[in-house]
Amino acid sequence: MPSLSPTERYVELQDVTPRDGDQTYGISMSADDKLWFVEHDRTMGIPKVEAGFPGSNDVDRAVFAHLREHPPSGITYAAFGMTRRKDTRAEDDPLLREILKSGAPIITLVGKASHLQVERALNTTPKENLAMVSDSFAFLHSNCAARLHFDAEHFFDGFAEEPEYALSVLQAAVRGGAERLILCETNGYSTPSLVYRAVEEVRHAFADRVIGIHPHNDRDLATANALAAVDAGARHVDATWNRLGERSGNADLTALIPNLHLQGYRTIPEDRLALLTDASEKAARRVHMTRYPSQSFVGKRAYAHKGGMHASAVGKEPSNYEGSPPETWGNQRVIVGSKQAGLSNVRAIAEGSRLLTDDLKKRILSDTSIQQRVLDAIEAKESAGFCMDHADASLELLMLRALEALSPQICILSSEVHSTLSVHNPGDISAEMQRGTEKSTRAIVSVRVNGDTESFDTWAKDDGPIGALCEALLKGLKDRFPFLPRTVELVNYRLSKSEQSSEGTHSVVQVEVDWTDDRHQWTTTGVSHNSIDAGWQAVVDAMEYKVQLERIRSDSAASEAASP
Repeated sequence: MPSLSPTERYVELQDVTPRDGDQTYGISMSADDKLWFVEHDRTMGIPKVEAGFPGSNDVDRAVFAHLREHPPSGITYAAFGMTRRKDTRAEDDPLLREILKSGAPIITLVGKASHLQVERALNTTPKENLAMVSDSFAFLHSNCAARLHFDAEHFFDGFAEEPEYALSVLQAAVRGGAERLILCETNGYSTPSLVYRAVEEVRHAFADRVIGIHPHNDRDLATANALAAVDAGARHVDATWNRLGERSGNADLTALIPNLHLQGYRTIPEDRLALLTDASEKAARRVHMTRYPSQSFVGKRAYAHKGGMHASAVGKEPSNYEGSPPETWGNQRVIVGSKQAGLSNVRAIAEGSRLLTDDLKKRILSDTSIQQRVLDAIEAKESAGFCMDHADASLELLMLRALEALSPQICILSSEVHSTLSVHNPGDISAEMQRGTEKSTRAIVSVRVNGDTESFDTWAKDDGPIGALCEALLKGLKDRFPFLPRTVELVNYRLSKSEQSSEGTHSVVQVEVDWTDDRHQWTTTGVSHNSIDAGWQAVVDAMEYKVQLERIRSDSAASEAASP
Protein backbone atom coordinates (compact mmCIF):
# COMPACT_ATOMS: atom_id res chain seq x y z
CA MET A 1 0.00 0.00 0.00
CA PRO A 2 1.43 3.45 -0.90
CA SER A 3 2.41 5.80 1.90
CA LEU A 4 -0.69 7.70 3.08
CA SER A 5 -1.16 10.61 5.45
CA PRO A 6 -3.30 10.10 8.58
CA THR A 7 -6.15 11.94 6.84
CA GLU A 8 -5.87 9.76 3.74
CA ARG A 9 -5.81 6.65 5.93
CA TYR A 10 -9.20 7.45 7.50
CA VAL A 11 -12.21 5.57 6.08
CA GLU A 12 -15.65 6.82 7.02
CA LEU A 13 -18.16 4.08 7.87
CA GLN A 14 -21.91 4.39 7.60
CA ASP A 15 -24.13 1.79 9.23
CA VAL A 16 -27.14 1.07 7.01
CA THR A 17 -28.68 -1.57 9.29
CA PRO A 18 -31.82 0.49 10.08
CA ARG A 19 -32.69 0.52 6.36
CA ASP A 20 -30.91 -2.31 4.50
CA GLY A 21 -30.91 -4.51 7.59
CA ASP A 22 -34.67 -4.10 7.94
CA GLN A 23 -34.99 -5.70 4.50
CA THR A 24 -33.46 -8.97 5.78
CA TYR A 25 -35.64 -12.04 5.32
CA GLY A 26 -37.29 -12.79 8.68
CA ILE A 27 -36.39 -9.43 10.28
CA SER A 28 -38.85 -6.63 11.06
CA MET A 29 -37.59 -3.63 13.01
CA SER A 30 -39.66 -1.29 15.13
CA ALA A 31 -38.95 2.41 15.52
CA ASP A 32 -37.32 1.63 18.88
CA ASP A 33 -35.07 -0.95 17.19
CA LYS A 34 -33.88 1.57 14.60
CA LEU A 35 -33.26 4.22 17.23
CA TRP A 36 -31.37 1.61 19.26
CA PHE A 37 -28.96 1.13 16.34
CA VAL A 38 -28.36 4.89 16.16
CA GLU A 39 -27.23 4.85 19.80
CA HIS A 40 -25.34 1.58 19.33
CA ASP A 41 -23.35 3.10 16.47
CA ARG A 42 -22.68 6.28 18.43
CA THR A 43 -21.28 4.19 21.30
CA MET A 44 -19.01 2.29 18.91
CA GLY A 45 -17.69 5.46 17.31
CA ILE A 46 -19.30 4.89 13.89
CA PRO A 47 -19.77 8.43 12.53
CA LYS A 48 -22.84 7.96 10.30
CA VAL A 49 -26.02 5.89 10.25
CA GLU A 50 -28.73 5.63 7.63
CA ALA A 51 -31.81 5.75 9.86
CA GLY A 52 -34.41 4.71 7.29
CA PHE A 53 -36.64 5.62 4.35
CA PRO A 54 -39.15 8.22 5.59
CA GLY A 55 -41.26 8.05 2.45
CA SER A 56 -41.91 4.30 2.69
CA ASN A 57 -43.69 3.55 5.99
CA ASP A 58 -45.00 4.91 9.30
CA VAL A 59 -42.24 3.26 11.35
CA ASP A 60 -39.51 5.19 9.54
CA ARG A 61 -41.53 8.41 9.71
CA ALA A 62 -41.71 7.93 13.50
CA VAL A 63 -37.94 7.40 13.62
CA PHE A 64 -37.25 10.71 11.90
CA ALA A 65 -39.86 12.54 13.98
CA HIS A 66 -38.01 11.38 17.10
CA LEU A 67 -34.60 12.33 15.68
CA ARG A 68 -35.86 15.80 14.76
CA GLU A 69 -36.99 16.39 18.34
CA HIS A 70 -33.99 14.66 19.95
CA PRO A 71 -30.96 15.10 17.65
CA PRO A 72 -28.26 12.58 18.64
CA SER A 73 -24.85 13.90 19.60
CA GLY A 74 -21.65 12.35 18.32
CA ILE A 75 -23.22 10.77 15.24
CA THR A 76 -24.80 12.07 12.01
CA TYR A 77 -27.86 10.38 10.52
CA ALA A 78 -29.11 10.14 6.96
CA ALA A 79 -32.55 9.79 5.39
CA PHE A 80 -32.85 7.60 2.30
CA GLY A 81 -35.03 8.31 -0.71
CA MET A 82 -35.33 7.94 -4.47
CA THR A 83 -34.96 10.34 -7.38
CA ARG A 84 -38.16 11.78 -8.80
CA ARG A 85 -40.47 9.59 -10.82
CA LYS A 86 -40.13 9.62 -14.57
CA ASP A 87 -42.06 12.34 -16.38
CA THR A 88 -42.82 14.10 -13.06
CA ARG A 89 -41.49 17.45 -11.84
CA ALA A 90 -39.25 17.10 -8.78
CA GLU A 91 -41.31 19.61 -6.79
CA ASP A 92 -44.43 17.48 -7.42
CA ASP A 93 -42.89 14.18 -6.33
CA PRO A 94 -44.43 13.05 -2.99
CA LEU A 95 -41.40 11.02 -1.91
CA LEU A 96 -39.06 13.98 -2.34
CA ARG A 97 -41.49 16.11 -0.35
CA GLU A 98 -41.51 13.48 2.38
CA ILE A 99 -37.74 13.28 2.58
CA LEU A 100 -37.55 17.07 2.93
CA LYS A 101 -39.86 16.82 5.97
CA SER A 102 -37.45 14.36 7.64
CA GLY A 103 -35.11 17.18 8.63
CA ALA A 104 -32.18 14.80 8.35
CA PRO A 105 -28.72 16.43 8.14
CA ILE A 106 -27.84 14.01 5.30
CA ILE A 107 -30.15 13.00 2.46
CA THR A 108 -29.22 10.05 0.27
CA LEU A 109 -31.01 9.57 -3.04
CA VAL A 110 -30.73 6.39 -5.07
CA GLY A 111 -30.77 6.45 -8.86
CA LYS A 112 -29.93 4.02 -11.65
CA ALA A 113 -26.40 4.08 -13.06
CA SER A 114 -26.86 1.23 -15.52
CA HIS A 115 -28.16 1.82 -19.06
CA LEU A 116 -29.70 -1.66 -19.03
CA GLN A 117 -31.46 -1.07 -15.69
CA VAL A 118 -32.85 2.26 -16.90
CA GLU A 119 -34.53 0.60 -19.85
CA ARG A 120 -35.61 -2.66 -18.17
CA ALA A 121 -36.47 -1.57 -14.63
CA LEU A 122 -37.49 2.08 -15.03
CA ASN A 123 -38.91 1.68 -18.55
CA THR A 124 -37.62 5.08 -19.51
CA THR A 125 -34.90 6.60 -21.66
CA PRO A 126 -31.27 7.16 -20.63
CA LYS A 127 -31.78 10.90 -21.16
CA GLU A 128 -34.82 11.03 -18.85
CA ASN A 129 -32.92 9.09 -16.20
CA LEU A 130 -30.15 11.72 -16.23
CA ALA A 131 -32.78 14.42 -15.80
CA MET A 132 -34.43 12.49 -12.94
CA VAL A 133 -31.10 12.44 -11.10
CA SER A 134 -30.04 16.06 -11.67
CA ASP A 135 -33.53 17.53 -11.14
CA SER A 136 -33.99 15.69 -7.83
CA PHE A 137 -30.71 16.88 -6.36
CA ALA A 138 -31.25 20.41 -7.64
CA PHE A 139 -34.67 20.51 -5.96
CA LEU A 140 -33.25 19.33 -2.62
CA HIS A 141 -30.23 21.62 -2.92
CA SER A 142 -32.56 24.62 -3.34
CA ASN A 143 -34.91 23.69 -0.51
CA CYS A 144 -32.78 22.37 2.37
CA ALA A 145 -29.36 22.62 3.97
CA ALA A 146 -28.81 18.86 4.15
CA ARG A 147 -25.65 17.31 2.77
CA LEU A 148 -26.58 15.36 -0.34
CA HIS A 149 -25.28 11.87 -1.12
CA PHE A 150 -25.95 9.88 -4.29
CA ASP A 151 -26.37 6.09 -4.19
CA ALA A 152 -25.48 5.09 -7.76
CA GLU A 153 -27.44 1.85 -8.00
CA HIS A 154 -26.03 -0.95 -10.19
CA PHE A 155 -22.99 1.27 -10.80
CA PHE A 156 -20.49 -1.55 -11.32
CA ASP A 157 -22.84 -3.42 -13.69
CA GLY A 158 -23.34 -0.16 -15.57
CA PHE A 159 -19.61 0.53 -15.65
CA ALA A 160 -18.92 -2.92 -17.10
CA GLU A 161 -21.69 -2.49 -19.72
CA GLU A 162 -21.21 1.13 -20.77
CA PRO A 163 -18.76 3.10 -18.62
CA GLU A 164 -19.48 6.43 -20.33
CA TYR A 165 -23.13 6.33 -19.34
CA ALA A 166 -22.40 5.23 -15.74
CA LEU A 167 -20.04 8.19 -15.36
CA SER A 168 -22.58 10.55 -16.94
CA VAL A 169 -25.10 9.57 -14.24
CA LEU A 170 -22.57 10.55 -11.57
CA GLN A 171 -22.03 13.83 -13.40
CA ALA A 172 -25.78 14.49 -13.37
CA ALA A 173 -25.84 14.00 -9.58
CA VAL A 174 -22.89 16.37 -9.12
CA ARG A 175 -24.54 18.92 -11.40
CA GLY A 176 -27.60 18.85 -9.17
CA GLY A 177 -25.58 19.34 -5.99
CA ALA A 178 -24.54 15.87 -4.76
CA GLU A 179 -21.34 16.12 -2.70
CA ARG A 180 -20.71 12.41 -2.13
CA LEU A 181 -20.87 9.62 -4.71
CA ILE A 182 -21.62 6.17 -3.28
CA LEU A 183 -21.07 3.43 -5.86
CA CYS A 184 -23.52 0.58 -5.22
CA GLU A 185 -22.42 -2.98 -5.93
CA THR A 186 -26.12 -3.87 -6.00
CA ASN A 187 -26.18 -7.45 -7.30
CA GLY A 188 -23.16 -8.53 -5.27
CA TYR A 189 -21.57 -10.21 -8.29
CA SER A 190 -18.72 -7.86 -9.17
CA THR A 191 -15.12 -8.87 -8.47
CA PRO A 192 -12.41 -6.89 -6.65
CA SER A 193 -10.49 -6.28 -9.90
CA LEU A 194 -13.51 -4.60 -11.55
CA VAL A 195 -14.29 -2.63 -8.39
CA TYR A 196 -10.72 -1.35 -8.13
CA ARG A 197 -10.63 -0.30 -11.79
CA ALA A 198 -14.01 1.44 -11.63
CA VAL A 199 -13.34 3.28 -8.37
CA GLU A 200 -9.94 4.44 -9.62
CA GLU A 201 -11.52 5.92 -12.75
CA VAL A 202 -14.33 7.60 -10.78
CA ARG A 203 -11.84 9.06 -8.32
CA HIS A 204 -9.83 10.63 -11.16
CA ALA A 205 -12.99 11.95 -12.87
CA PHE A 206 -14.42 13.42 -9.64
CA ALA A 207 -11.33 14.41 -7.67
CA ASP A 208 -13.29 17.02 -5.68
CA ARG A 209 -15.85 14.50 -4.37
CA VAL A 210 -15.63 11.80 -1.70
CA ILE A 211 -16.17 8.40 -3.30
CA GLY A 212 -17.87 5.60 -1.42
CA ILE A 213 -19.01 2.01 -1.94
CA HIS A 214 -22.17 0.15 -0.91
CA PRO A 215 -21.33 -3.56 -1.44
CA HIS A 216 -23.63 -6.58 -1.27
CA ASN A 217 -22.43 -10.09 -0.52
CA ASP A 218 -24.08 -12.42 -3.04
CA ARG A 219 -20.72 -13.89 -4.13
CA ASP A 220 -19.28 -13.63 -0.61
CA LEU A 221 -17.05 -10.81 -1.88
CA ALA A 222 -18.51 -7.78 -0.08
CA THR A 223 -15.54 -7.31 2.26
CA ALA A 224 -13.02 -7.97 -0.53
CA ASN A 225 -14.79 -5.50 -2.81
CA ALA A 226 -14.87 -2.87 -0.06
CA LEU A 227 -11.12 -3.30 0.52
CA ALA A 228 -10.46 -3.03 -3.22
CA ALA A 229 -12.53 0.17 -3.37
CA VAL A 230 -10.66 1.68 -0.43
CA ASP A 231 -7.28 0.76 -1.91
CA ALA A 232 -8.41 2.50 -5.11
CA GLY A 233 -9.28 5.68 -3.21
CA ALA A 234 -12.81 5.30 -1.82
CA ARG A 235 -13.09 6.78 1.66
CA HIS A 236 -16.66 5.93 2.59
CA VAL A 237 -18.14 2.42 3.06
CA ASP A 238 -21.75 1.41 3.80
CA ALA A 239 -22.18 -1.79 5.82
CA THR A 240 -24.50 -3.50 8.31
CA TRP A 241 -24.09 -5.35 11.57
CA ASN A 242 -23.65 -9.11 11.15
CA ARG A 243 -24.18 -8.96 7.36
CA LEU A 244 -27.88 -8.12 7.58
CA GLY A 245 -29.54 -7.10 4.32
CA GLU A 246 -31.30 -8.34 1.20
CA ARG A 247 -30.52 -11.85 -0.05
CA SER A 248 -27.00 -12.72 1.17
CA GLY A 249 -26.71 -9.42 2.98
CA ASN A 250 -24.44 -6.39 2.87
CA ALA A 251 -20.81 -5.96 3.84
CA ASP A 252 -20.42 -6.90 7.52
CA LEU A 253 -19.12 -4.24 9.90
CA THR A 254 -17.63 -6.97 12.11
CA ALA A 255 -15.44 -8.16 9.23
CA LEU A 256 -14.91 -4.80 7.55
CA ILE A 257 -13.59 -2.95 10.62
CA PRO A 258 -10.89 -5.53 11.49
CA ASN A 259 -9.84 -5.95 7.85
CA LEU A 260 -9.45 -2.22 7.32
CA HIS A 261 -7.55 -1.98 10.60
CA LEU A 262 -5.21 -4.80 9.57
CA GLN A 263 -4.64 -3.03 6.22
CA GLY A 264 -3.48 0.09 8.04
CA TYR A 265 -6.66 2.16 7.72
CA ARG A 266 -8.50 3.91 10.56
CA THR A 267 -12.25 3.56 11.11
CA ILE A 268 -13.59 3.55 14.66
CA PRO A 269 -11.50 4.73 17.67
CA GLU A 270 -8.80 2.24 18.68
CA ASP A 271 -10.32 1.75 22.15
CA ARG A 272 -13.60 0.54 20.58
CA LEU A 273 -12.02 -2.36 18.66
CA ALA A 274 -12.09 -4.55 21.77
CA LEU A 275 -15.85 -3.96 22.03
CA LEU A 276 -16.55 -5.44 18.59
CA THR A 277 -17.52 -8.97 19.64
CA ASP A 278 -19.90 -7.69 22.30
CA ALA A 279 -21.34 -5.13 19.87
CA SER A 280 -21.97 -7.89 17.32
CA GLU A 281 -23.77 -10.01 19.91
CA LYS A 282 -25.92 -7.11 21.12
CA ALA A 283 -26.88 -6.20 17.56
CA ALA A 284 -27.89 -9.81 16.88
CA ARG A 285 -29.99 -10.04 20.02
CA ARG A 286 -31.74 -6.78 19.20
CA VAL A 287 -33.22 -8.26 16.02
CA HIS A 288 -33.70 -11.75 17.53
CA MET A 289 -31.17 -13.50 15.34
CA THR A 290 -28.45 -16.01 16.19
CA ARG A 291 -24.95 -15.09 15.11
CA TYR A 292 -23.07 -17.45 12.84
CA PRO A 293 -20.53 -19.08 15.22
CA SER A 294 -17.78 -19.14 12.59
CA GLN A 295 -18.12 -15.42 11.87
CA SER A 296 -14.61 -14.06 11.30
CA PHE A 297 -12.99 -12.18 14.19
CA VAL A 298 -16.08 -12.11 16.47
CA GLY A 299 -17.67 -15.56 16.16
CA LYS A 300 -17.49 -18.08 18.97
CA ARG A 301 -15.48 -20.44 16.74
CA ALA A 302 -13.28 -17.73 15.21
CA TYR A 303 -10.43 -18.64 17.59
CA ALA A 304 -11.48 -22.20 18.44
CA HIS A 305 -8.80 -24.90 18.11
CA LYS A 306 -9.98 -28.50 18.10
CA GLY A 307 -7.29 -30.62 16.48
CA GLY A 308 -4.54 -31.74 18.84
CA MET A 309 -1.78 -30.51 16.52
CA HIS A 310 -3.41 -27.06 16.28
CA ALA A 311 -3.91 -26.75 20.01
CA SER A 312 -0.32 -27.77 20.65
CA ALA A 313 1.04 -25.24 18.15
CA VAL A 314 -1.12 -22.40 19.48
CA GLY A 315 0.02 -23.20 22.98
CA LYS A 316 3.61 -22.66 21.88
CA GLU A 317 2.99 -19.59 19.73
CA PRO A 318 -0.54 -18.23 19.07
CA SER A 319 0.44 -16.72 15.72
CA ASN A 320 0.97 -20.26 14.40
CA TYR A 321 -2.79 -20.45 13.77
CA GLU A 322 -4.04 -16.96 14.67
CA GLY A 323 -3.45 -14.00 12.37
CA SER A 324 -4.46 -11.53 15.07
CA PRO A 325 -4.95 -11.85 18.84
CA PRO A 326 -8.61 -12.55 19.71
CA GLU A 327 -8.50 -9.92 22.46
CA THR A 328 -8.01 -7.22 19.82
CA TRP A 329 -11.67 -7.64 18.84
CA GLY A 330 -12.98 -8.56 22.29
CA ASN A 331 -13.04 -12.28 21.50
CA GLN A 332 -11.22 -15.14 23.23
CA ARG A 333 -9.33 -18.27 22.34
CA VAL A 334 -11.18 -21.56 22.79
CA ILE A 335 -9.38 -24.88 23.06
CA VAL A 336 -11.96 -27.55 22.36
CA GLY A 337 -12.15 -30.84 24.20
CA SER A 338 -13.39 -33.61 21.89
CA LYS A 339 -12.48 -36.94 20.34
CA GLN A 340 -10.28 -34.96 17.95
CA ALA A 341 -8.35 -33.54 20.88
CA GLY A 342 -4.93 -34.41 22.17
CA LEU A 343 -3.27 -33.98 25.54
CA SER A 344 -2.34 -30.42 24.60
CA ASN A 345 -6.08 -29.61 24.40
CA VAL A 346 -6.56 -30.93 27.92
CA ARG A 347 -3.68 -28.81 29.17
CA ALA A 348 -5.10 -25.71 27.50
CA ILE A 349 -8.58 -26.34 28.96
CA ALA A 350 -7.05 -26.80 32.40
CA GLU A 351 -5.05 -23.58 32.12
CA GLY A 352 -8.16 -21.61 31.15
CA SER A 353 -10.47 -23.22 33.69
CA ARG A 354 -12.31 -20.99 36.14
CA LEU A 355 -13.15 -23.87 38.49
CA LEU A 356 -9.78 -25.58 38.99
CA THR A 357 -7.65 -24.66 41.98
CA ASP A 358 -4.04 -23.71 41.31
CA ASP A 359 -2.86 -26.97 42.89
CA LEU A 360 -5.13 -29.06 40.70
CA LYS A 361 -4.01 -27.17 37.59
CA LYS A 362 -0.38 -27.94 38.45
CA ARG A 363 -1.19 -31.63 38.91
CA ILE A 364 -2.93 -31.84 35.53
CA LEU A 365 -0.26 -29.90 33.68
CA SER A 366 2.56 -32.01 35.07
CA ASP A 367 1.02 -35.49 34.76
CA THR A 368 0.20 -36.97 31.34
CA SER A 369 -1.69 -39.88 32.93
CA ILE A 370 -4.13 -37.40 34.51
CA GLN A 371 -4.46 -35.63 31.16
CA GLN A 372 -5.25 -38.96 29.52
CA ARG A 373 -7.94 -39.67 32.12
CA VAL A 374 -9.66 -36.41 31.21
CA LEU A 375 -9.32 -37.16 27.50
CA ASP A 376 -10.85 -40.63 28.01
CA ALA A 377 -13.80 -39.06 29.85
CA ILE A 378 -14.40 -36.64 26.97
CA GLU A 379 -14.27 -39.45 24.41
CA ALA A 380 -16.69 -41.57 26.48
CA LYS A 381 -19.11 -38.67 26.70
CA GLU A 382 -19.00 -38.08 22.95
CA SER A 383 -19.52 -41.80 22.32
CA ALA A 384 -22.76 -41.44 24.28
CA GLY A 385 -24.00 -38.78 21.85
CA PHE A 386 -22.59 -35.60 23.33
CA CYS A 387 -20.65 -32.97 21.39
CA MET A 388 -18.61 -30.99 23.89
CA ASP A 389 -17.21 -28.46 21.38
CA HIS A 390 -19.34 -25.51 22.52
CA ALA A 391 -20.23 -26.39 26.10
CA ASP A 392 -17.34 -24.89 28.05
CA ALA A 393 -19.06 -25.07 31.46
CA SER A 394 -20.21 -28.69 31.04
CA LEU A 395 -16.70 -29.56 29.87
CA GLU A 396 -15.10 -28.08 33.00
CA LEU A 397 -17.52 -30.00 35.22
CA LEU A 398 -16.79 -33.19 33.27
CA MET A 399 -13.07 -32.68 33.83
CA LEU A 400 -13.55 -32.25 37.58
CA ARG A 401 -15.76 -35.34 37.77
CA ALA A 402 -13.20 -37.39 35.83
CA LEU A 403 -10.56 -36.41 38.40
CA GLU A 404 -12.98 -37.00 41.31
CA ALA A 405 -12.33 -33.39 42.29
CA LEU A 406 -15.90 -32.08 42.19
CA SER A 407 -17.91 -31.66 45.38
CA PRO A 408 -21.41 -31.30 43.91
CA GLN A 409 -23.45 -28.50 45.44
CA ILE A 410 -26.72 -29.48 43.76
CA CYS A 411 -28.39 -32.88 44.03
CA ILE A 412 -31.71 -33.16 42.17
CA LEU A 413 -33.92 -35.80 43.80
CA SER A 414 -36.94 -35.38 41.53
CA SER A 415 -38.58 -32.96 39.14
CA GLU A 416 -42.12 -32.67 37.79
CA VAL A 417 -43.62 -30.57 35.02
CA HIS A 418 -47.35 -29.87 34.63
CA SER A 419 -48.71 -27.91 31.66
CA THR A 420 -52.19 -26.43 31.33
CA LEU A 421 -53.96 -24.79 28.39
CA SER A 422 -56.63 -22.23 29.28
CA VAL A 423 -59.39 -21.89 26.70
CA HIS A 424 -62.00 -19.21 27.36
CA ASN A 425 -64.65 -20.86 25.13
CA PRO A 426 -64.25 -24.65 25.27
CA GLY A 427 -67.10 -25.10 22.81
CA ASP A 428 -65.20 -23.40 20.04
CA ILE A 429 -61.52 -24.29 20.37
CA SER A 430 -60.72 -23.43 16.72
CA ALA A 431 -61.94 -19.87 17.18
CA GLU A 432 -60.03 -19.57 20.44
CA MET A 433 -56.84 -20.81 18.78
CA GLN A 434 -57.19 -18.09 16.18
CA ARG A 435 -57.35 -15.52 19.00
CA GLY A 436 -54.61 -17.21 20.99
CA THR A 437 -54.75 -19.44 24.06
CA GLU A 438 -53.02 -19.07 27.40
CA LYS A 439 -50.48 -21.76 28.26
CA SER A 440 -48.89 -22.14 31.67
CA THR A 441 -46.31 -24.66 32.86
CA ARG A 442 -45.69 -25.41 36.55
CA ALA A 443 -42.50 -27.14 37.67
CA ILE A 444 -41.78 -28.71 41.06
CA VAL A 445 -38.20 -29.59 41.95
CA SER A 446 -37.03 -31.56 44.96
CA VAL A 447 -33.38 -30.75 45.64
CA ARG A 448 -30.61 -31.13 48.20
CA VAL A 449 -27.78 -28.58 48.26
CA ASN A 450 -24.41 -27.99 49.83
CA GLY A 451 -24.08 -31.57 51.02
CA ASP A 452 -27.11 -31.26 53.34
CA THR A 453 -29.01 -34.39 54.27
CA GLU A 454 -32.38 -32.62 54.20
CA SER A 455 -34.09 -31.80 50.93
CA PHE A 456 -36.57 -29.09 50.04
CA ASP A 457 -39.18 -28.57 47.35
CA THR A 458 -39.44 -25.44 45.23
CA TRP A 459 -41.79 -24.54 42.40
CA ALA A 460 -42.28 -21.90 39.70
CA LYS A 461 -44.46 -21.14 36.69
CA ASP A 462 -43.38 -20.14 33.21
CA ASP A 463 -44.55 -20.42 29.61
CA GLY A 464 -42.56 -23.60 28.94
CA PRO A 465 -41.13 -26.58 30.82
CA ILE A 466 -37.44 -25.59 30.68
CA GLY A 467 -38.20 -22.04 31.80
CA ALA A 468 -40.35 -23.31 34.68
CA LEU A 469 -37.72 -25.86 35.80
CA CYS A 470 -34.98 -23.23 35.61
CA GLU A 471 -36.97 -20.68 37.61
CA ALA A 472 -37.91 -23.27 40.25
CA LEU A 473 -34.30 -24.32 40.76
CA LEU A 474 -33.01 -20.73 40.78
CA LYS A 475 -35.60 -19.72 43.36
CA GLY A 476 -34.41 -22.39 45.77
CA LEU A 477 -30.70 -21.78 45.16
CA LYS A 478 -30.88 -18.03 45.69
CA ASP A 479 -32.36 -18.59 49.14
CA ARG A 480 -29.49 -20.87 50.12
CA PHE A 481 -26.56 -19.30 48.28
CA PRO A 482 -26.69 -15.57 49.01
CA PHE A 483 -23.62 -14.91 46.87
CA LEU A 484 -25.48 -15.87 43.68
CA PRO A 485 -26.33 -12.92 41.41
CA ARG A 486 -29.99 -11.99 41.35
CA THR A 487 -30.25 -12.72 37.63
CA VAL A 488 -29.05 -15.65 35.57
CA GLU A 489 -30.38 -15.23 32.05
CA LEU A 490 -30.88 -17.87 29.40
CA VAL A 491 -29.44 -16.25 26.25
CA ASN A 492 -29.88 -18.96 23.62
CA TYR A 493 -31.36 -22.46 23.46
CA ARG A 494 -30.41 -24.85 20.65
CA LEU A 495 -31.83 -28.32 20.06
CA SER A 496 -30.48 -30.71 17.44
CA LYS A 497 -30.38 -34.41 16.68
CA SER A 498 -27.27 -36.00 18.13
CA GLU A 499 -24.69 -36.90 15.50
CA GLN A 500 -24.49 -40.36 17.05
CA SER A 501 -28.22 -41.05 16.56
CA SER A 502 -29.99 -42.32 13.43
CA GLU A 503 -33.39 -43.30 14.82
CA GLY A 504 -35.60 -40.76 13.05
CA THR A 505 -38.31 -39.35 15.29
CA HIS A 506 -36.96 -41.46 18.17
CA SER A 507 -33.46 -40.05 17.87
CA VAL A 508 -31.31 -38.89 20.74
CA VAL A 509 -31.29 -35.08 20.84
CA GLN A 510 -28.72 -32.66 22.19
CA VAL A 511 -29.57 -29.34 23.81
CA GLU A 512 -27.05 -26.52 24.16
CA VAL A 513 -27.87 -23.49 26.29
CA ASP A 514 -25.98 -20.19 26.51
CA TRP A 515 -26.23 -18.34 29.84
CA THR A 516 -25.17 -14.97 31.20
CA ASP A 517 -25.19 -13.16 34.53
CA ASP A 518 -24.20 -9.81 32.97
CA ARG A 519 -20.57 -10.48 33.94
CA HIS A 520 -19.68 -13.35 31.65
CA GLN A 521 -21.27 -16.02 29.47
CA TRP A 522 -21.07 -19.81 29.68
CA THR A 523 -22.60 -22.78 27.83
CA THR A 524 -23.91 -26.12 29.01
CA THR A 525 -25.29 -29.18 27.24
CA GLY A 526 -27.49 -32.23 27.77
CA VAL A 527 -28.38 -35.32 25.73
CA SER A 528 -31.42 -37.59 25.92
CA HIS A 529 -34.21 -39.23 23.92
CA ASN A 530 -36.44 -36.72 25.72
CA SER A 531 -35.80 -33.09 24.76
CA ILE A 532 -37.08 -31.77 28.12
CA ASP A 533 -34.71 -34.10 29.99
CA ALA A 534 -31.80 -32.97 27.78
CA GLY A 535 -32.66 -29.34 28.50
CA TRP A 536 -32.98 -30.07 32.22
CA GLN A 537 -29.46 -31.59 32.24
CA ALA A 538 -28.17 -28.35 30.72
CA VAL A 539 -30.01 -26.28 33.34
CA VAL A 540 -28.61 -28.31 36.25
CA ASP A 541 -25.08 -28.13 34.83
CA ALA A 542 -25.45 -24.37 34.41
CA MET A 543 -26.50 -23.84 38.00
CA GLU A 544 -23.86 -26.24 39.36
CA TYR A 545 -21.21 -24.40 37.39
CA LYS A 546 -22.46 -21.03 38.59
CA VAL A 547 -22.63 -22.06 42.25
CA GLN A 548 -19.12 -23.56 42.08
CA LEU A 549 -17.78 -20.42 40.43
CA GLU A 550 -19.39 -18.05 42.93
CA ARG A 551 -18.16 -20.10 45.88
CA ILE A 552 -14.61 -19.81 44.55
CA ARG A 553 -15.02 -16.06 44.12
CA SER A 554 -16.59 -15.68 47.55
CA ASP A 555 -13.81 -17.70 49.23
CA SER A 556 -11.17 -15.71 47.35
CA ALA A 557 -12.69 -12.39 48.41
CA ALA A 558 -12.90 -13.55 52.02
CA SER A 559 -9.28 -14.71 51.94
CA GLU A 560 -8.12 -11.36 50.56
CA ALA A 561 -10.12 -9.47 53.19
CA ALA A 562 -8.53 -11.55 55.97
CA SER A 563 -5.00 -10.95 54.72
CA PRO A 564 -3.07 -8.27 56.63
